[in-house]
Amino acid sequence: MSPASTTSGAYALRELIRVVPLGEHEDGSKAHITCVDTWNSNLYIGTSAGEVLHYVSIPGETPQSPAQYIFASRLEPVYNTAQSGPERGVKKILLLPNAQKACILCNSTLTFYTLPELSPAFGGKIKQPGCLFVGGVDQMEHNWGGNAAYGTVIVICLKQKLRLIRIGDEARKIRDIELGGVCAIQRSQDLACVADGQGYSLLDVVNQRKNELFAISTSSNEEPEDVVAAPAAQSLLPTRTRESSRSFSSPSPIRLGRGHERNVSMGAPPKDTSYLLQPDSGNSRWPARNSSKLGDSREQSPTKQSPTQPGSAEVSARNSTDTPREAPPPQVKRLLPPNIATPTANEFLLTTGTSMEEPGVGIFVNLDGDVVRGTIEFSTYPTSLVLDGRRDFAGGDSEEVSGEEGWVLALVKKSVEGKMRIGVESQRWDGEPGEGQTREWLSIGGVGGGVGNGGGNEGEGQVEDEGEEYGVGLRRASSSVHLTVPEIGAALRLRRLPLAKPTTEGSGSGERDVKRDEEEDTFVARLTQVEARILLYHENKISWVVRNALISRLEAGLHAAVTHPNNDSELTIDVPAVQRVVNSIRGQDATNELDFMTLTYIRQKASLLLFGNLILQTASGVVAEVRDKLFTEEVLVSGEIDPRIILSLIPELGCEVEEGEGGMWVSQGLRDIVVMLRESFDGGKFDQDAKVGYEGDLLQLVKRFLLAWRKKKGFGSVSDETQVFRSVDAALLHVLLILDRKTARGPAVPGSVRAELNDLVDRGVDCFERAVELFEEKERLYMLSRLYQSRKMTALVLATWRRILEGEQDSGGELIEGEQDVRKYLAKLRDGELVKEYGGWLASRNPKLGVQVFADEGGRVKFSPEEAVGILKARAPGAVKDYLELLVFGKRMGGYVNDLIAFYLDTVLEKLKGSEEARAVLLQSYETYRAMRAPKPTYRQFITDNAVPEEWWANRLRLLQLIGGSHGAAEKYDGDSLGERLGPYSEELVPEMIILNARRGLHGEALRLLVQGLGDYDTGVRYCLLGGERIFHAGSGVGGDERAVPGLEEQKRLFGILLNEFLRLEDVSERLERTAELLERFGGWFDVADVLELVPEDWSVELVSGFLVHAFRKLVRERNETVVVKALSGAQNLRRAGEWVEKVEGMRAVVVSAAETEVG
Repeated sequence: MSPASTTSGAYALRELIRVVPLGEHEDGSKAHITCVDTWNSNLYIGTSAGEVLHYVSIPGETPQSPAQYIFASRLEPVYNTAQSGPERGVKKILLLPNAQKACILCNSTLTFYTLPELSPAFGGKIKQPGCLFVGGVDQMEHNWGGNAAYGTVIVICLKQKLRLIRIGDEARKIRDIELGGVCAIQRSQDLACVADGQGYSLLDVVNQRKNELFAISTSSNEEPEDVVAAPAAQSLLPTRTRESSRSFSSPSPIRLGRGHERNVSMGAPPKDTSYLLQPDSGNSRWPARNSSKLGDSREQSPTKQSPTQPGSAEVSARNSTDTPREAPPPQVKRLLPPNIATPTANEFLLTTGTSMEEPGVGIFVNLDGDVVRGTIEFSTYPTSLVLDGRRDFAGGDSEEVSGEEGWVLALVKKSVEGKMRIGVESQRWDGEPGEGQTREWLSIGGVGGGVGNGGGNEGEGQVEDEGEEYGVGLRRASSSVHLTVPEIGAALRLRRLPLAKPTTEGSGSGERDVKRDEEEDTFVARLTQVEARILLYHENKISWVVRNALISRLEAGLHAAVTHPNNDSELTIDVPAVQRVVNSIRGQDATNELDFMTLTYIRQKASLLLFGNLILQTASGVVAEVRDKLFTEEVLVSGEIDPRIILSLIPELGCEVEEGEGGMWVSQGLRDIVVMLRESFDGGKFDQDAKVGYEGDLLQLVKRFLLAWRKKKGFGSVSDETQVFRSVDAALLHVLLILDRKTARGPAVPGSVRAELNDLVDRGVDCFERAVELFEEKERLYMLSRLYQSRKMTALVLATWRRILEGEQDSGGELIEGEQDVRKYLAKLRDGELVKEYGGWLASRNPKLGVQVFADEGGRVKFSPEEAVGILKARAPGAVKDYLELLVFGKRMGGYVNDLIAFYLDTVLEKLKGSEEARAVLLQSYETYRAMRAPKPTYRQFITDNAVPEEWWANRLRLLQLIGGSHGAAEKYDGDSLGERLGPYSEELVPEMIILNARRGLHGEALRLLVQGLGDYDTGVRYCLLGGERIFHAGSGVGGDERAVPGLEEQKRLFGILLNEFLRLEDVSERLERTAELLERFGGWFDVADVLELVPEDWSVELVSGFLVHAFRKLVRERNETVVVKALSGAQNLRRAGEWVEKVEGMRAVVVSAAETEVG
């Protein structure tokens, strides 16, 4: 049995027997098939040579293999007289499975045989010559058993009557009905629909009443006496579109056209047909039983002869009672074969038309003869007709509503390339009224001519063309079979998809793959079975007409969209065709497992083809249309295709696919498309620098597709979940890195690709190892550190930041303030060892910042100063000073002043000890400063502004600040030990010696060094005012503990010392200026007499005029103040005296006796 032809229609042909060994007629002409039927793995073929060929099916070698039919026997049924024309050979094979009998009508002789071997039944004694047709098996009895225990009732159509017999263990006659010329019959319980050569009728086989319906042919060329109801026939001319709507309860238009047609009783003599054009006075559609009596019938109407089978010698002329005339000469005319089918238990489907070349019409009538539903139009009048689907009837007269679609298949002719081709036309018969019907064409490859006997019953028909004739027909088999459709398995079975670069050792094929293939074949095999019940015979071939599975129809549409225009290596995909297939299943829900798998497979294959087209366009440098990209993205997301399949098509991303140990298994149909696409383009042709094509069209779409897949994490319905999401995350990282490679260095901008990359990494990825490789490969160290942060791998985060800060290439450049980030990160850690390690590293790199790690009170790991100093001495010796400075200056922890002073002093002394240049620099600074003329800055300001860019110089400045009393350090360091260390360098470290002398109370020595050694006169004044404290501060006493300003007497004493030093200056002009300025500015601290004693007599009065004026003013002010005080004191005495007088006057005199006085 060969596969079905590729078609997107509802039905397909599947070859049953390729060549039937047909014999020849007696005249030497080729015989043809006339009828066919199957039952219980048996195939029976009737031929025009009067033979019945019997085939038996045998199972295939495997459960998936189709059954094979082998020739079993050849039977030549007995007959009385050989017939010619349509009656020649075997006309009908009627199988009666319930009775285990077969009725064979051969050369107008009916004989009976047993099933399945076709041995003569009833001893070969029963045969019926002169038989036109046999059938009429009750559908209810046939499907549900009925009276099957007593046999099956059939109807034998003889030339003059119908004979009902029951076939069981014996053949028993039930009754005869006087109705001749019947060539087709369908029976439903007690009612039958029959057809003669002219029209259709309903027949009550029990009460023997007849209800005529309408003519088979509505041709206007027929003579009036040959037409059953000419006016009605005109209304049945077919139209190109089916009737939009018709009420199920509306009366038949055919019957109305006849003017309430009359019922004709059985058994009456022939009557004239002229009365059919006259209205009937009766109200009942069915006449009373006694109307079938011969005498009553004659009284009602003239006689009419029953029509006979077309083509038989017994067709007689009809005479009109109104206009007696001679019978017209016989005309060579081909009559339309009747077609009767039973779509439901209460309906018949009948066909009518004008000619075989003109369109035909199918009309539904109910058991009352009324037209129901709408009409069905056929391209040409059908040679034969069968129904498929919705044929299971419930008990009684009701129809069991089934979800299966109802189809009508008709054998019609169609003009193709100027020739009439015969084929099967299929369409729905169970559509709602008003729905547009779509007819589908299934070609069988033959060229048809005229129509032979066609034989009316749901399924037989042959085609002949003048002298050349051969059999072609449709037949609904007595029993259905299940066929294997290999195309379904070939599409849905899973096969391993080979990768260009296997990611695991298990990627190779072997015995495990072979075993898996067998398992997949077995699994899919149960879905590849389709039910077949319709047979098509044509020439010497027999085929099944099977309902085309949904997957086959859709697959055909996708297959047609893929073409190879030039050669096998090039591929063209018809995008609109693929889109039409997708739109055809949009919103469609699956009703069974196969449909579910089909819809999933088709959506995935369509998305793969659309994406493949996008790849082909990108490789060719063609920019895709926006609507095509949007449609492709929508189908990719909704189709839920394994993202690894998509990634495997992009060379740059194929390496991200992880298939796992067992490999990646996909549907065979998808695998074939992937292989075909891989062979159709060169990945090296991609212009990876093109932002519009490769990045804009391809990678942006892939990015959104992968982001949609990431949302499925945790659903549990994804097969190979681990490998899939690892591949998704790795590919998404890779895509974002590609899209971000041209972004400017620096932090991510909101909404940018870099921001997406950061968000992806921060949320965590499943492909950790691959992500590390990618970031290392792309030199994205900062992203690598974020990856480590997402996994709480703090040690690796810090190690990566260290690599960046130490100069390794970081293409992104996101780490702007790396050292600050390290410090902040260390403050959040609880791992003390990491904090020690990287805190020490940071302190060695940036001491001022690094020591904050050890002094940060907000950090989770805290260090005591002793621990911190120990760590810094071991890991970052250069940061010890900064740490101590932070403690002393930043946190005002005076307990570490000595350590810091010692550190500063060590640095300075070590430098002076080993460097003559350093000592010369200090001495030179003194000389330079002394040479400066007033006004000039203080020495501290001078050395600050002219600082040497060396550490020892900065340390000396901080040393001066500390020993000068900054931050309360004056009372916390050992001045004696400090003096001992400074002694050898007293000439180089003059400011330090001044501070120590002040601390020891040697103010004279200190002021001498200030004036004579440094020439810092302003600092000398400051020294007198502050008593020697904080004289070398950078500011004006800010910081440190405030000490009390010395008393006036102390200040006067110090100013006296300073005056003496000024008077000893060697430079006369400097001596005069400094002395005059000191006396003028601070004359209040000097006694006039003392100053006059000290000032040389040869000095001009003008030099000290300022001081003298100030002194005289002071004396005058003091004298005036004394006068005022005396005056105020006199006034106070006078006021007190006045107050005493007032009090005395206000008191009365008291006499005190001498005795009281003595006692007191």
